[in-house]
Amino acid sequence: MEILVVDDNKEICTLLESILIAEGFDAVSCTNPMDFKKIIEKNHPKLIITDLLMSGFDGQTLTKKIKENPKTQHIKIMMMSAHPDAAKISKSIEVDDFLTKPFEIDELVNKVEVLLK
Repeated sequence: MEILVVDDNKEICTLLESILIAEGFDAVSCTNPMDFKKIIEKNHPKLIITDLLMSGFDGQTLTKKIKENPKTQHIKIMMMSAHPDAAKISKSIEVDDFLTKPFEIDELVNKVEVLLK
């Protein structure tokens, strides 16, 4: 698996997974942010696309857990959000890229291609 999409919104997960698969990427989505560790250990994604704000477990916490673990710190992270301060927050936690919601499909695909190079 190349890409793991983590968002508590099932429709967003399904949409992103469908777009990425249609563009030729190997993508899986996870609607329960608490399950991301098990999926990472089993599938070893190269990129995680996650929402900043999720119930129970936000993208900031997810990013911190991934980046502080030597076994997972190499995984690229793209944060996405519609929150007005999300881009600023994403920079402060050193994610690899940021995607503003709503997004254009071409923008998503271009960012993914760059991160997977």
